[in-house]
Amino acid sequence: MLRTEIDGDGIATLILDQPGRSVNTLGWALVDALEAEVERLAADGVVAGIVVTSAKSSFLAGADLAIMGDLAAPDVSLPEAARRIGRMGALFRRLETCGKPVVAAAPGTALGAGLELMLACHHRLAADNPKGLFGLPEVTLGILPGAGGTQRVLRRLGIAAALPILLEGCPMSAAEAQGAGLINAVVAPDDLVPAAKAALREGRVTAVAPWDVKGFRLPGLAPTSIAAGDLFALWNARVLARTRGEDPAQRAILSCVFEGARLPIDKALRVERDYCASLIQSPQAQEKIAVFFARQAAKAGGAAS
Repeated sequence: MLRTEIDGDGIATLILDQPGRSVNTLGWALVDALEAEVERLAADGVVAGIVVTSAKSSFLAGADLAIMGDLAAPDVSLPEAARRIGRMGALFRRLETCGKPVVAAAPGTALGAGLELMLACHHRLAADNPKGLFGLPEVTLGILPGAGGTQRVLRRLGIAAALPILLEGCPMSAAEAQGAGLINAVVAPDDLVPAAKAALREGRVTAVAPWDVKGFRLPGLAPTSIAAGDLFALWNARVLARTRGEDPAQRAILSCVFEGARLPIDKALRVERDYCASLIQSPQAQEKIAVFFARQAAKAGGAAS
């Protein structure tokens, strides 16, 4: 599921590699494994830095959507759903605050939870892979990025640049993600892990996220400014016109960004978690997720015939 190699410079390379799958997805078994490994590496005095990468041609394709149905089961209360979702967010937050500089090295696609994992790392590299896609498409399934995506995109890019990424959910190429400010650099595939290790050896990666530095302020518009208020009003009008008030996901994303911009990161992550739990248990999200599974099954049947 994952393995770790530590070189002579104390750089630990944590490799995602779920057996029997063409892509990695974040399910509870991988969460369990990552929780244990992050704690082990954080406590290891030999480890000077961490590279998170994948043995597959992609990085992490997102959360395992099978768990979404489980979170909406009749016997799962809203607080329990929020608690379970919070495990993913807590895992990424622990990685971000483990005291070691962490570099994400993505050989290819990182969508949803995959990009959220990258954003929780202190430096992000992607291979120049024409098939690689990067983005947060959760809104298309009637939910929102619940493992820190809304709050880290907001803090990295500012309100104006974050909102279209979160509300439209369009995937980007590696070069587009770099241009948007989500990825630090795009490198040749064979240079991916060496470049990540070089960044650590050369001291170019700090072990503290910008939003954990005292005095951090959002880039761009101040949350309480008139311009920010006008921008939220504009997007709210767009969302209402687009969805006719029938899709709660986009409204929840707007609220999540609006509230989170005014809070320290840990409180903002709890706000995000709670909105995500409410959406997952909504009939709109469950219908969209069911349609997604039906399409996937149809594709698999077509490929097999």
